[in-house]
Order: sequence, then C-alpha cells, then structure tokens
Amino acid sequence: MTVKIQAVPEPRPPYHHGDLARALLQAAGDLIEEEGLESFTLRACARRAGVSHAAPAHHFRDRAGLLSAYAGSVFRDMTAQGRVRIEAAGASPYARLKAVGLSYIDFAIRRPGAFRLVFRCEALDKENPMLKEAGDECFALLADVVGNLTPPERQDQVFLYSMLAWSVVHGFAHLWLEGNFTHAFGRHGAEPEVQADILAGHILDLMKPAFGKP
Repeated sequence: MTVKIQAVPEPRPPYHHGDLARALLQAAGDLIEEEGLESFTLRACARRAGVSHAAPAHHFRDRAGLLSAYAGSVFRDMTAQGRVRIEAAGASPYARLKAVGLSYIDFAIRRPGAFRLVFRCEALDKENPMLKEAGDECFALLADVVGNLTPPERQDQVFLYSMLAWSVVHGFAHLWLEGNFTHAFGRHGAEPEVQADILAGHILDLMKPAFGKP
C-alpha cells in the first residue's frame, strides 16, 4: 500500500500592521486605475493584495474607509509633486502659480483614476481626519502661491483667487480626461497633447488681470 504525502503549502508570511495597510492601499490604487471606481470592491482589493477578504475591514472598516485612506494618499502625492514643480519654477510668483497649475493638470493626466476619486464625495468619508488634513494641505499649497502673487491691498481675496485658479485648472483637466480636447484638436488636424500643453499655459496667462498683473 502506497501512502501519498501531500505537500503542505508554506504559510504566507504574516503582515505587519503597516505592511497590510500599505498593501491594500497599493492594491486599491492599481484597481482604480485599471478598472475604475465603479468596479472597485473590498473583496477584489483583498484578492489583489493577496490577503483574506475580511482583512480590509480590520484596518479601514468599509469601502468608504479604504477609499478615503487612499484618497488621502493621493492628495499627499499631488502636494509633493506640486512642491517640486514650484521650487523648480524659481522665484517669480507668477511662474510658481503656472507651475502648480500645470502640475495639477499633469497629475490628472498621469493618474486619472486617482484624480477622479478624490472629488467623488459620495464614495468617500469626507469627515475622515486624514483625508481632510491631506486635502487641506493640498489646497493650502495653492493658496500660499496665490497669496504671494496677490497685491497687499487684495490679501482678503486670496481664498477667492485660489478658488478661481483651482476652477480653471480643474476644468481643463476634466475636459482633457473626458476626451474633449482630443476630439476638438483632432478635428482641426492639430496634435492634441502639444496643443493642450500650449493652451494650458495660455489659460493661466489669462488669470493675470485677476491679480492686478498687466
């Protein structure tokens, strides 16, 4: 009589608390970019991370909790990229404004799933402290640049000017992601990416009068 000995699979190395959270956030980001927010589930995220389907609930409670944590990390990435672009722009206040605006558009184009997520209020827990802090920090980066550009007698308008700048670049980014620029430029025989980059600079130039710039 032959006895078959089944090989016992090696146990998966246990995750440390922080490692599991990072693995789930990475998996969430990958799924959102590949399949979109509408297809995102905690079970699919756990499967992508290589953990049990119940694992996400230990760290993030529910779908909104995990998405909110990921959205917070997206805001932090956006802020970090903006800071690098601002420093590279030099000392000119207006050059720094253009730098942060173009950085915002570039981020949206490179990471469209992440960019769309952070503005999907119905999918997030907007009271999540980490998400609120990261979002506020991202807006504060823009407001600081706008404040340095705004004349002293208009400092009470910095918030409104910041909202104006945000509206301009966000609208541009949204039009690009929805394919509107590609369609419009394509109809006129223009290279979409080249022309859109030029257009973004021109749009930001149009904001000069708002800051009292000739």
